[in-house]
Amino acid sequence: MEAIVFLGASTSGSSQDAISATRRLGYKTILMTDRKQRKSNEFYSIDHVVHMESMEREMIKRKIIEWSDIYAIRLLVSFVEPYVSLAASLSNEFCRTRISWRAMQRMEDKIGTRTALLDDPTNCDFTIISNEFIGKLTEQTTLKFPVIIKNPLSTGSKNVYCIENDQDFELAKKKLSSRFPNQSSIVEEYVEGTQYVIEVVVCNGKPVIVAVIQQEITKRISFIVTAYNVLVNMEDIMYVELTETIQSIMKKIGLHHGACHVEMRYTDKGWRLIEINPRISGGAMNRMIEESTGINLVEETIKLYLGETPNFIRTENRPVYTSYITFTTYGYLLKVKGVKQAESSPGVVNVHIKPAIGEIVMPAISMGYRYGYVMAVGKTETEAKSRAEQAIRLIKYYIEPI
Repeated sequence: MEAIVFLGASTSGSSQDAISATRRLGYKTILMTDRKQRKSNEFYSIDHVVHMESMEREMIKRKIIEWSDIYAIRLLVSFVEPYVSLAASLSNEFCRTRISWRAMQRMEDKIGTRTALLDDPTNCDFTIISNEFIGKLTEQTTLKFPVIIKNPLSTGSKNVYCIENDQDFELAKKKLSSRFPNQSSIVEEYVEGTQYVIEVVVCNGKPVIVAVIQQEITKRISFIVTAYNVLVNMEDIMYVELTETIQSIMKKIGLHHGACHVEMRYTDKGWRLIEINPRISGGAMNRMIEESTGINLVEETIKLYLGETPNFIRTENRPVYTSYITFTTYGYLLKVKGVKQAESSPGVVNVHIKPAIGEIVMPAISMGYRYGYVMAVGKTETEAKSRAEQAIRLIKYYIEPI
């Protein structure tokens, strides 16, 4: 019997979609995780959950050898940080796959990414500073405020700050030095412009742009994406520029065989790179793309990694808009009303409520603090957006302040 091993998984979203796709493809699923279950049925869709004391490479290898006596393991894969490149490397070692794990490892490190793209016109100006540095930012770089400072291994907008002045810089540096002592941070120029996420799969050196999604971003403590608009049409010149840009980036990063998502802003100087991550975006991204294009991206990615031929031919071409729920207050969630009404609203294809009754909720400091979403389709982008926003207003959260 054949199996696919997952290193880490979220309880919903793209990584869970990948587990479901694996079962549809006829494989048993094995999850290796050091995450403690908060609910008895948290990993109900997994055939075997292996609780690890540590997710270090050698410990994982020992477990793979043990499970190889029971199943023919065809693939090791991860759709969550920080295990994407590790899973790809181990898969090449044990399963003879040919995933570009070194490129994925480069993408997991913001400094590695920027350095690999030093001569690329999409790259932002940046500098590296020690978290122990004492002094003003202007003593370390010629970059002008505002700037972005982040931990090089940040994901989901965690540990990312927009710096407007020396006071902001000092505060952010203190936070980063307390969380990541004796490490460095990366400071990047702030880029104005509309932001997009581009879902890309590279098959034998040929990049395929599967979907382009416009993001709506709210700047609070961090940059939080509060809505996504899956585009069905782009200006020809803009798309040609994007295609050429993606081809250049993939070549310089070294991604010959694998999937990633690229966050970019479109400016008066063309496309500028914000960051790259070596996997599909999390959250509802896989479902959004499937509703818009008919392509199940995680399923096709798994086929690619297995050595099969993925299918990226669109069977649909419809606008999809997803609006996320965030809070501005701290408190205990007492109840939620209006979910059924939202689900039955015109054009709504998916409603997801994340927190359980009794959980503490809080303002979004990273993408992990979004508490649900409404996804809607429409004949036009405007109609899809209107439907999602109308439906989300029907959902009422009752919170007891702390």
